Amino acid sequence: MKTKVIIILFSLFSIISYGQAKDNTSLAEIKKTLTLFAKSLQTKNINNTVELIHPKYFTITPKDKMLQMLNFTYDNPYLKTNVQRFIIHSVEKPEKIGNEYFAVTDYSFKMNLKIDWAQLPVAEEMKKQIRQSITKQFGDENVQHVQKGDYYIINTKMKACAISGDNKNWKLIILEKNQKPQLMKILPKKIVDKV
Repeated sequence: MKTKVIIILFSLFSIISYGQAKDNTSLAEIKKTLTLFAKSLQTKNINNTVELIHPKYFTITPKDKMLQMLNFTYDNPYLKTNVQRFIIHSVEKPEKIGNEYFAVTDYSFKMNLKIDWAQLPVAEEMKKQIRQSITKQFGDENVQHVQKGDYYIINTKMKACAISGDNKNWKLIILEKNQKPQLMKILPKKIVDKV
């Protein structure tokens, strides 16, 4: 009887340990994917950045349009972007919903954005529109205009959803409040409610 109890306890301990190890591996892979995403943006490797986005996202924003937007933002001679800091704050334990795993992540970044105003027509009006656009996107409290040097510092916290069919290979969808109606079309409500 004593031997059976020891075997049962050992088996139970092994199952629990295996489950925790699997979760830790998943969390490490999600962090790795998110870090690679940030590094791809930092190095302006736009094609690699797009490859890390989950294909579901391209049903609401076509892949070629996403490439265009990212190239315009990160590989534009009139816009100089420099991602200076990227921090992953948390990664939820993956949850299986339907036939896929989902994990919401919280991260933040600091980016400098400098615009070559001399190359743009109607610079003063453009400055006003761009400032409004940046503050609308990131929030007024997260955007600082540096007069000397005429550039912006953007500090913001964001969320992304990591998605996997096998709990090993992960792709991302950035979760933004202003995109909630579109995200409802491609993500479970339980995930969108976390935005």
